[in-house]
Amino acid sequence: MAERFDVVIIGGGIGGLVAAREAAITGQSVCLLEAGDRLGGALQGLALGGTTVDVGAEGFAITRPETVELITSLGLADRIVQPRRSDSRLVVPAGTFPMPHAMLGIPTNPLADDVVAIIGADAAQRAAARDAAPVPDQWDDEITLGALIRERLGDEIVESIATPVVGGVHALNPDLAEAEALIPGIRAATRKHGGLSAAAAAMRAASGVPGAAVNGLRGGMSVLVDALVADVQARGVVIRTATRAAAVHQDGTAWITSTPSGDLASDQVVVAVDASSAARLLAGLPTVHDPLSRLHVGDVVVFAMVLSHPLLDEDPLGSGALIAPSTPKVRAKALTHASAKWAWIREAYGPGRHVVRLSYGRDGVISEPLDQLPEIAHQDLELLLGTELPGFEATHLARWTGSLLHPRVGHRANVAALRAAVADLPGLAVPAAGLAGNGLAGTISQARASVAQVRN
Repeated sequence: MAERFDVVIIGGGIGGLVAAREAAITGQSVCLLEAGDRLGGALQGLALGGTTVDVGAEGFAITRPETVELITSLGLADRIVQPRRSDSRLVVPAGTFPMPHAMLGIPTNPLADDVVAIIGADAAQRAAARDAAPVPDQWDDEITLGALIRERLGDEIVESIATPVVGGVHALNPDLAEAEALIPGIRAATRKHGGLSAAAAAMRAASGVPGAAVNGLRGGMSVLVDALVADVQARGVVIRTATRAAAVHQDGTAWITSTPSGDLASDQVVVAVDASSAARLLAGLPTVHDPLSRLHVGDVVVFAMVLSHPLLDEDPLGSGALIAPSTPKVRAKALTHASAKWAWIREAYGPGRHVVRLSYGRDGVISEPLDQLPEIAHQDLELLLGTELPGFEATHLARWTGSLLHPRVGHRANVAALRAAVADLPGLAVPAAGLAGNGLAGTISQARASVAQVRN
């Protein structure tokens, strides 16, 4: 006979942990299954060179309140910290430049000095002239962000600004990304404000905070995972790590989750894993499986290192850099100088020692041989800093499989079909990672909503 719970949660990332907490708060019996041997998903802390630092997500956007609300509810508000520096750089074939004032690679003023420095005065003038042209009444509903920017601002903006920014943030080329999926309302805002740059400026200003504003936690984001795990355990949630769900199906009014150690029966099941894994689990439900299987996910590798060099004391790249794929010889898509960005890391390592993170993986594919990544990262860092460097004192390679949901053409239609299919199956929720955006706030909001959905 199957073991029974009110709710079974599949996936031990932040979404699964938040869903388990929400269900437990209502007094339901909850079992959380995690295929791996640890919890937290893309939040992971690791001892590197004597101090625990993040090797996954290292901060959270403050444009939405959900993450701060969760942190506060767990008694961690006193650990919230602002970056020591938040002045990132843009690395393109022409050189390294301060990040221009933009919204996800769309400059708020194509004639601004920071844009002119990157693409040149002539290209900036052409961009401004293009964006001054009348705005079409309609665009293709699935126009890519790259196509939209090319139409309004020209190729130079796409290649030198939008591509490294979108690639660094979402690991996706803007020519593959559905514009409305990445920036909801961008077409309407462009029509309203008479241009794409004006729309970007208005939408960024409407948030009330800088476009890339983030906070972090002293001790790293893994502190949040530890607090969440302790909280759900105190509420009676049964957590089973190293337990991979094999399939989910209905048996009358019950949901059956199959695992190698036996079946679990529940009134409600929350599938809080990446879209590809969710599609495999729900293969027996075609109306749910089919749109899930059409969603795109991508892999990312983060290579973290500790090293000592006096140049790094000067924070030559500010808090980090986003790197155009056309930059000669550099294979990383982004760099974070963690000990420049976060004061608590700088203090922990002391003068002269630094933590740097390089990330790899474009358009969902890791093209670098992982066994060669230490050498590749060392070469990339020397090229980015323009100097010879000593060997790394400590390193860690973290591969995040399926960690980013890529909103390619057709994304919104697939999500709508998925949600409609799930709505027809009482007791099932599928808050697949990234469906509400690649960020903590969307993950938390979606996890909470999923529990309310299955409860109602």
